[in-house]
Amino acid sequence: MPPWVLLSVVSLAANAAKVLIVKRLCGGIDSRLVVLAGRSFSAVVLLPILLFQSHAFPTGVVFWGVTIAAAVITAFASVLFTEAVKKGPLALVIPAQAAVPVFTLLTLWLSAGQSPPPTAVVLMLVSMAAVAWMLFANYRHESGTHRQTFFAALSLLAALLFGVSTVLDRTAIACAAYGALAYSACWNLLSAMLLGLECVRTPAGRAALSLRRMDRVPLLLYGLSVLAAFFTQQLAVQWSLDIPGAVVNVKAIVMLHLPVVLLAGLLWLGERICRQAVLAGIIALI
Repeated sequence: MPPWVLLSVVSLAANAAKVLIVKRLCGGIDSRLVVLAGRSFSAVVLLPILLFQSHAFPTGVVFWGVTIAAAVITAFASVLFTEAVKKGPLALVIPAQAAVPVFTLLTLWLSAGQSPPPTAVVLMLVSMAAVAWMLFANYRHESGTHRQTFFAALSLLAALLFGVSTVLDRTAIACAAYGALAYSACWNLLSAMLLGLECVRTPAGRAALSLRRMDRVPLLLYGLSVLAAFFTQQLAVQWSLDIPGAVVNVKAIVMLHLPVVLLAGLLWLGERICRQAVLAGIIALI
């Protein structure tokens, strides 16, 4: 098995753990604080390793421009997705994330002219149609505030942002020494700074920073899973740069954590949504 495939599988498992930790253990913690904890933990671990190996931060203008853009985009997307996971059913929130590779391909097509083959285009259209069917079926089945469908739509918006940032990941990694390590460390540092500023900006955010003792273990577990998920994915991207379109292959393997989490929501957590929405979500993932 090629190393980049193995690393992608490790990232798959860590991503599944990350979502389930948020769902089961972080329900009472502000989503901004949850994401901040993950970014801060990763930055604290990765920055010393980067400085030990390279003895300096990257200095390239392109690297920092792309990293800053990715940090802003993914900070917003991560808070949206965390909020959706906490408050919406996984059986709806997770299939919406199946759109991430689709948006990644579209971004590559628009930015680099890399056109997917006709079969891929057909499957992309089927997947997006299935996501739309899932949202419509659940919306029609719901009553009142349509809370479930709202959080599924939040997840879809996050998927769009994650798809764009995946292409930015590739660009930043390719233009720096120790690409995956440098990008992972600097991206997490910038993300932590952005989320820290967001938390102190409002009274609600400042209140969220008052960490309760009961929240320490969930945030530590979340931080560990975030570190494993992100860094192994970036290493996989770096080790597959010589393969055309490999960034999409890496993301597609990593995104296989989605059916794992979907099954956990249905079988372990006992979530109940309308059957048409479940069927549409499964088609989207396939």
